[in-house]
Amino acid sequence: MALRNPGMRERHWEAVGQLLAREDEEPVKVGPSYADDNMDGSTNFNLEALLGMGILKVTDKVAEVGERSAKEFSIEKQLRGMQEAWQTVEFDCRETYRNTGTYILKGSEEASMLLDEHIVLTQAMQFSIFNKPFKEEIDAWATKLLYVSECLEAWLKVQRAWMYLQPIFDSPDLMVQLPSEGKKFKSVDHVWRQVMGRVAKDCKVINACSQEGLLEKWTQAIEDLEWVQKGLEDYLEVKRAAFARFYFLSNDELLEILSQTKDPTRVQPFLCKVFENMASLAFNDDLTVSSMSSLEGENVTFVELLSTAGCNVEHWMTEVEKAMREAVRAALYNAVLTYVDVPRTEWCVSHPAQTVLNASQIHWTSEVEVHIKEGTVGLYAEQLHQQLMDLVALIRGGLTKLQRTTVGALVVIDVHAKDVVEKLNEEAITSTSAFEWISQLRYYWNKDDTGRENCWVMMVQTDFPYGYEYLGNTFRLVITPLTDMCYMTLMGAQSLNLGGAPAGPAGTGKTETTKDLAKALAKQCVVFNCSPEMDYIMVGKFFKGLACSGAWCCFDEFNRIYIEVLSVIAQQLLVLF
Repeated sequence: MALRNPGMRERHWEAVGQLLAREDEEPVKVGPSYADDNMDGSTNFNLEALLGMGILKVTDKVAEVGERSAKEFSIEKQLRGMQEAWQTVEFDCRETYRNTGTYILKGSEEASMLLDEHIVLTQAMQFSIFNKPFKEEIDAWATKLLYVSECLEAWLKVQRAWMYLQPIFDSPDLMVQLPSEGKKFKSVDHVWRQVMGRVAKDCKVINACSQEGLLEKWTQAIEDLEWVQKGLEDYLEVKRAAFARFYFLSNDELLEILSQTKDPTRVQPFLCKVFENMASLAFNDDLTVSSMSSLEGENVTFVELLSTAGCNVEHWMTEVEKAMREAVRAALYNAVLTYVDVPRTEWCVSHPAQTVLNASQIHWTSEVEVHIKEGTVGLYAEQLHQQLMDLVALIRGGLTKLQRTTVGALVVIDVHAKDVVEKLNEEAITSTSAFEWISQLRYYWNKDDTGRENCWVMMVQTDFPYGYEYLGNTFRLVITPLTDMCYMTLMGAQSLNLGGAPAGPAGTGKTETTKDLAKALAKQCVVFNCSPEMDYIMVGKFFKGLACSGAWCCFDEFNRIYIEVLSVIAQQLLVLF
């Protein structure tokens, strides 16, 4: 049976012949190649002939030859199978990539999986004791597979970088702003198009990845593209340093803005990520900006027209931020002045929602302190109750959606204001320095150090200038004693340049309370949803944006961050605080 193995080759028959030879005689010539043909078409190479040669005396050794032939045949079959398999593995290069006029590698997943499988098989063959007849061929095949694997890995790395950078440097504006990086990318792009042009004609993976000098080309391309990406990162860092709120945009979003510098309106889709609630800017024909609008559709006019023509986007966006604060301050000042001139039900629907809430709180603070000093807090509680009933009647009337939202938020503020005054009356408070009063969030319209009148927010011994961040027309959180305590703690922490960590069961309002306090102070509050994928570089960049812009941040699900990353974040926080 051993001699009937299909793997029996001439070398194996020669070995059998040596076993059958008598002492001092030439090896016996056996095997199909030495058989004589008979008249009937049969051969004299058969079992009878072998028995006549004394094969039974060396049966064990002949069996070993047969076993060796079977093992070698298995290796040969596997090797030929691998070589044949690669003749059908091709890249998909039938369609050009996004109107670029060139191709990208598709179908590389199958090639990568097959490479891994065949490299393991080939390495097993190299360690086999039966590989001697094919050793050189196996070694050459292993070298080829490793080269193809290395080449494909580098190729895909170049492809990922090329696909990311190609649309960026397809923009004439960015080519002007990054001339050195653009030139370097174009040289890599030229190599890419040349190679992909050849691949489109011969899509076989084994042929494409075996091109002479291809790995060296991709290695150089990787170095060049990494240099380009480093230059791009430095360029974006400069833009973010000029306008810190750009730190809250991803690289792709910022590049989308910078790639169309001649069209300032391209910044519109990203305004809500840069500002708390600014959905759009009103551009005139001469590219001046006259007003801003919220997501709800509320419009606030700027004090002065803002020019964007001929300016870099980071510069005129800085001016937009200043114009936003001036517009909110002017609207708040106007709301404070007109509060006593018209009925409150008319006044609250004729000003931007944010200024209605804050102007009402400024007057409430002033009126409470007057009534405390005069000892008429009880009468003022009745007055607040009537104001609240007037607002309820107003809501039941015909209001627009925007007006209804404004009045609804004012009702929430007025309910809390009434409850505070009723408590002051119950406690018989007669001094404006009583803890029951100073522990409330109070608003004052006072002069600052420069002599300019501004809104100030106070609570206990803390006082903060109003931020004038445009908040639009949004609902406010219902204020409870627990909310007040949280406000008091966070305000105290902020005054000491510290942070806070509200604790409690899920869904109890920790995040919303933090966001609502930011609204009360008109500060931008960026909610950062933490995940295990976060790294310290990402968080460090975010911290830089917070520190430079003065925005607040609420880290949601902070416990999801890996402890290794948290240790580095702790060091970053120590630098900030």
